[in-house]
Amino acid sequence: MPTHPVRTVLALFSMLAHVVGFAAMLLACGSSSSSGNGAGPDSGAPGVELTVPTLEGPVQADVVGGVRRFLKIPYAKPPVGPLRWKAPVKSDPWTAVRHETTFASPCPQSASAQAPQSTDEDCLYLNVWTPEQTPANAPVMVWFHGGGNFSGSAADTVPTTKQLWYDGQFFASRHGVVVVTTNYRLGPFGFFAHPALAAEGSPSGNQGMLDQRRVLQWVQENIAAFGGDKTNVTIFGESAGSSDVCYHVASPGDSGLFQRAISESGGCTISIDVGRDPTAAGAAPGMLAFTKALGCDTADDPLACLRGKSVDDIMANAQQPSPTSGDVTPAPWAFGVVVDGEGGFVPDQARKLFDQGAVAKVPYLLGSNNDEGMLFILSATIATQADYDAQLASRFPGITDAVAAQYPPSRFDGDFRAAVARAVGDSSLGCGTDDTARRAAKAGLPVYTYNFDIPWSVAPDLLHVSHASEMSHVFGNPYKPTGDDAAVSKAMNTYWATFAKSGDPNYPGAPATWPQFQPDESGGDVRLQLDSGFETLADFRKDDCAFWRGIYDKAD
Repeated sequence: MPTHPVRTVLALFSMLAHVVGFAAMLLACGSSSSSGNGAGPDSGAPGVELTVPTLEGPVQADVVGGVRRFLKIPYAKPPVGPLRWKAPVKSDPWTAVRHETTFASPCPQSASAQAPQSTDEDCLYLNVWTPEQTPANAPVMVWFHGGGNFSGSAADTVPTTKQLWYDGQFFASRHGVVVVTTNYRLGPFGFFAHPALAAEGSPSGNQGMLDQRRVLQWVQENIAAFGGDKTNVTIFGESAGSSDVCYHVASPGDSGLFQRAISESGGCTISIDVGRDPTAAGAAPGMLAFTKALGCDTADDPLACLRGKSVDDIMANAQQPSPTSGDVTPAPWAFGVVVDGEGGFVPDQARKLFDQGAVAKVPYLLGSNNDEGMLFILSATIATQADYDAQLASRFPGITDAVAAQYPPSRFDGDFRAAVARAVGDSSLGCGTDDTARRAAKAGLPVYTYNFDIPWSVAPDLLHVSHASEMSHVFGNPYKPTGDDAAVSKAMNTYWATFAKSGDPNYPGAPATWPQFQPDESGGDVRLQLDSGFETLADFRKDDCAFWRGIYDKAD
C-alpha cells in the first residue's frame, strides 16, 4: 500500500527547500522578534497584566502585536533518564517569575526545512497568546503542529521564510481567542511501542499523544488565569496534527477536555498504509529490531540500556522517512500511533470507534487542499507513460491497475504529473479526511467540511494548492498575499474563530454560508470551497473518494 504523506511531510519540506533553490531553513528557536508581522515585544499599556499565576508558578508575558504572548511554559517534567518513554509527569513548581523570550527547542528530530536538528529532550513546553486586556471566559484554541509525528515544533516558520507559522496573535487580537501551541515528543521518543514498556506500567507507544493530552489537562488547570474558558476548548491541527486531533476525538481518556475539533488535511480512520492502524503487538517486531540495532537486545534490561543511549545514537538509528526524487522508501521500522488496547490511548481501530459512535460528540470541522499530492512528487520525473506507470507501481503495489483506471492521464488533459499527484493526494489526505468526516457525521457529530483552493505563495507554479498551503491563511497571516488572499485569510480566520466560539463556523457578514456536511444515501454531500469565490461544492470528488473507501474497507 502507498506510504502515507502525513508521515513523510517533513522530508518533503526538505525536498521543497532544494527544489525551489533554498538551503534548509534554520529555525531561530522562535525569537520573540520573529512574530508573523515582525513586531517585537513591548511593555504593554498601563494596567495590562503581564504576570499570570499558574498552579506551578507565575509566568510573565511580552506584548507582541497588541496581545500578550507567554512563551516556553513547562507543562511536564523533562522526559529524560528514567522518564524517557514514560507518561508525562506534571511539572515541578517554581516561585520566581518565569519570563521567557524565546520558544523551547524542538523535541529531538533530524534537521529539515521545517525545523533544525534537535537533540534536546527537555522540550515539553507550551505557549499562550491572549488579548492584551485579560478577557473573561474567552474561547480557547489548542494547536498541534504537523510534521509526521517525527518532526516540527510550535516554533516552526513557513518554509523558506522567517515568518512564524503558528502565530496566535491574530486569533487573539481580532477575535478575543486564547491560543495555545505546544511541543510534544516525536518519532522514537514519542511513539515507541516496545513490548517491555507495558510490563513496567509505561505506555505501549503513543507517548506523544499523552503529551498532547497533558497539555489539555494543563489548560483545564490553568487557562482561566489567562482569561480562557476551560469549558470551551477547540483542538486543531494540520497533517499529523490533524490526524492527532482525530485520535483525540476517538480517545475515551480525553472525555471533557475539549468541546470542538478541527482537522486540516488528515483523518484517523485510515492508517499509514491506507488500511488498519498497527496494534502495539503488531508494531513490536519493528521495535525489537530497532532495539537490536542499538545493541540493547541482549541486555538484561533492554529498556534501561535504551534509556542509557544518547539522543544522537537513537536518532542515528531511527530510520525516519526521507524519500528523494519522489521515490517511496520503506523503513524496517516506523514510529507512529498504535492501537494500544483497553485502557490505552486508542483502545480499538479509530474507524471502529467512530462507527460504533464511541467518540466525543463534539462539532467537527475537517477539510483538505485541492492539490495535496503535489508536495510529495516535487522532484519526481513524471513526463511519460513509463514514468506514470513506474510511479503508480511503486506507490500503489497490489492495486496499481485499479488506480490507473481511476486516474488515467486523459482525465488531466494528458498531464501524467497531475494524474499521479491527484492519486497520491486523494489516496490518504483528501479522501482519508473525507472518510473521517463521513464516519463522524454518521456517528451524529455536527460536521463541516471544506476544500481549500488558493495556490501556496511559497512557490505557486510548483506547488499549486499543495499540502500545508492553507495554514497561514487559517492563522490570519498569509505569506505574500494578494488582495484575494488577504480577504480569504480574513474570512478563514473568522470562520475558525467563530467555530471555536459556538461550534458553527457561520457568522454575520460571512462571504458565504457554510453548509453542514450531511452525506445522503448515495454518498452525495455539500461543502464549502475556500477561495475568492466561496462556492458551495456538491458531490466533490464523489467517485474518487468512493473508490478509495472501497480500498480502505478491503485493507488488512
